[in-house]
Amino acid sequence: MSTAAMLVYPEFFKVAVSSSGRHENNIYNRWWSEKHHGVKEIVDKEGNVTFEYDIEKNSEITKNLKGRLLIVTGDIDNNVHPANSIRLANALIRANKRFNFFSCPASGTDMATWMSISFWLRGDYFCKHLIGDYSQTVDIEEINREIEMTDGKRK
Repeated sequence: MSTAAMLVYPEFFKVAVSSSGRHENNIYNRWWSEKHHGVKEIVDKEGNVTFEYDIEKNSEITKNLKGRLLIVTGDIDNNVHPANSIRLANALIRANKRFNFFSCPASGTDMATWMSISFWLRGDYFCKHLIGDYSQTVDIEEINREIEMTDGKRK
């Protein structure tokens, strides 16, 4: 949804992080509720009702990207296949758009194996690209120390 928001409303949304994004419903579970967005009801002359839907895939509207987008995926995700993120990245490249991509080795949708780094990457991404604060590091050693700061100085 964060990526769709960036692509559908590029003048409003400026920064997004997409983790294990379902960018293409045609390669996700067919029963997922998002397939019902944009449903068109068709009633024939006999009163029979059928439904048609064609949901835009994020990869089809990448030309709209204006803000900063970080795509994150686990390379062994057995829920949202990494192909969703890879196809989106490929489409962004073809659309000549700048974006960031992070793939976590040996991780799935829950990304529990890298929750700490994910938290800091996400936070740093928003700090840098939303409020312009480049002062923080993503150095794991520094993160693990979790040094308490007061007035911008170490305690």
